[in-house]
Amino acid sequence: MKFSKIVLALALLAGANAAKDFRPTASVSVGHRNIGSGLSADGIQGEVQLESEVSDELKVGLNYDHEQASGGNPIKSVFARLSQKMAGGDVDADLEMNMGDNQLAGDVTYNRNGNQVVAHVNSGNSNVVERVELSRDGFKGTFHTGSQNVDLQAQVDLDSDTNMLVKMSQADNAASVEINHNLDADTDVQVNLNPSADNMGANVEVTRRLDADNTVKPRFDMNSKKLTCAWVRKLDAGRTATVNVDPDNSFDLEVESNNKADWSGKISAPWGNPGDADIKVSRQFSF
Repeated sequence: MKFSKIVLALALLAGANAAKDFRPTASVSVGHRNIGSGLSADGIQGEVQLESEVSDELKVGLNYDHEQASGGNPIKSVFARLSQKMAGGDVDADLEMNMGDNQLAGDVTYNRNGNQVVAHVNSGNSNVVERVELSRDGFKGTFHTGSQNVDLQAQVDLDSDTNMLVKMSQADNAASVEINHNLDADTDVQVNLNPSADNMGANVEVTRRLDADNTVKPRFDMNSKKLTCAWVRKLDAGRTATVNVDPDNSFDLEVESNNKADWSGKISAPWGNPGDADIKVSRQFSF
């Protein structure tokens, strides 16, 4: 029997023996591409995620994709999320089976005393375990089982206002540096560097809080000489509106809420042709 079928059978068995009421929540997302060309069935996008807490340790669900319905199987994937105590620590398994290729993939995480080990598994891979990550405090190391390569990541506070994150990849023979600095109570600066790229791959983003409700985030890329900007405004009832402007490409407006049962929405349009916008709205329902 295939590895993916074994895991799925165990999840279903655990669900069948659980006593908790089977009350699913549905996260629904509906959209339409290129609204300027008119409404059509081909332009409609629809995704639904159904999830139920079968027990305190187990959640199961499925992902539905409207665009896949024309291919005969609108169910994109099924998943299970399992949490257990084991060997003095906490084990969390987040596994998803793709219904197109019947492959199972996801993460199995073990936490104990500040140490975290994450195994990323994929039944379609000859090694099954694709990579293993070890994290503690500001350090993370990743071992890729197929290539035998290692990635390293370290984070350190240089002072009370400055933090530095360094990433190194053996496979890419490259490194990157991210520096975050707090200039004052209302201004933060982030600098990203890639020493192997032209102009050290530098880009700078400034986060400036104008008042209690408004924040602007200009970002400049040294290689492309491109300036983009985001404006974030707090609205009533825990909602926020974010406007992203890229003068060479696009304009986005997104409204989000800290309440999953509230509606959220996003409009994305080419900078020079707002009539060709993509529209998407989403919300979570509980039964």
